[in-house]
Amino acid sequence: MKNKITQAVILAGGRGERLQPLTDTMPKPMAPINGTPFLDYLIYTVLQVGIEKILILLGYKADVIADKYKNMTDVTIEFSYGTEEDQTGRRVLNAYNQLEDHFLLLYGDNYWPIELDLMWPNYQQSGVKVSTTVFSNKNGTGEYGYENNVVIGNDDIIIKYDKKRETNDANGVDIGYFIVSKKSLDPDQSGNVSFEVDILPKFIAKKQLGAFVTNNQYYYITNMQSLKDFENAALPNNFLPLPQKYFGG
Repeated sequence: MKNKITQAVILAGGRGERLQPLTDTMPKPMAPINGTPFLDYLIYTVLQVGIEKILILLGYKADVIADKYKNMTDVTIEFSYGTEEDQTGRRVLNAYNQLEDHFLLLYGDNYWPIELDLMWPNYQQSGVKVSTTVFSNKNGTGEYGYENNVVIGNDDIIIKYDKKRETNDANGVDIGYFIVSKKSLDPDQSGNVSFEVDILPKFIAKKQLGAFVTNNQYYYITNMQSLKDFENAALPNNFLPLPQKYFGG
């Protein structure tokens, strides 16, 4: 089945307080990994699966990101500007007119080798409006050890999302990498809404949030220790930053 995802949308506007003082001068996705911004690594995973249109949702220190990526070659980079106070859902809805019919929505601080050739058929067959990628976390290597935040039913439909990780039945960790149908979003929804707290539960209630379950380890840069962990994992796992050719080099 042909993959129909041609646009990736990256949430990159948060303050990144747990990475201070690093984020006093740069947005979190620009944190250096072996001397190269984390966002370089994230964007390259998108290009490696054939997605060549990227929309970056900006907020805190937006110009630092825009100035770095606005003149790239062989890839289409667009931006949506917001404030650092905007929640994730607000950022997505503010960019509604820039979204394609189906798009891949990523967090700007998670890294996972994208399995798009498996994700898209899984999404199509499930018949849901939105799917999220769920790390199985069998060995407790998630961000919070063995603590999970989603309950997946036998049909790979998410029954519950628990951001506080207090549900004993939770059997996986949501890592983002959502496939979203634009038509399922309400562009007129008002308020500073969170994608996870205010939008996803509506899909869960209608059994319209699917899960793509992966055993492949994901990484995150939420604090200095996890930043160092990803830095140490990059070279041995062949996690690569953007080649200079995309910057005209």
